[in-house]
Amino acid sequence: MSSAGRGISGITNSVLKGSGSFKKATFTTLNVEKLKGVLSYFSYLHANGEISDKAFENLVRYACSIYIENEVEEIVQETLERKLVKFLQTKLSLIDEDNSDIEQIVYALKAARLIRSR
Repeated sequence: MSSAGRGISGITNSVLKGSGSFKKATFTTLNVEKLKGVLSYFSYLHANGEISDKAFENLVRYACSIYIENEVEEIVQETLERKLVKFLQTKLSLIDEDNSDIEQIVYALKAARLIRSR
């Protein structure tokens, strides 16, 4: 395997082993901060009389539903990726292939996920 392949391998292994909970915590923290900011802005508009009580209530519900949707989507996505990686590792190890195939797939999944999250 080339040195670039080993570098990717190291990154992939570290992503698989330990950073999942860190990424989740970071994502959740960012998601909570966004929610706080939006709710603060809605409160400001409501306090200044720029939006009605009904509009404020509906906006808060909508913002909270988006927050919940983002959190659930993140959990489902992480679970599916973890299961797919386990499946691929099992199937490819039965074939006795080089682990670089698995690492390339995992790397591609992480890259696609990063692109989607932006």
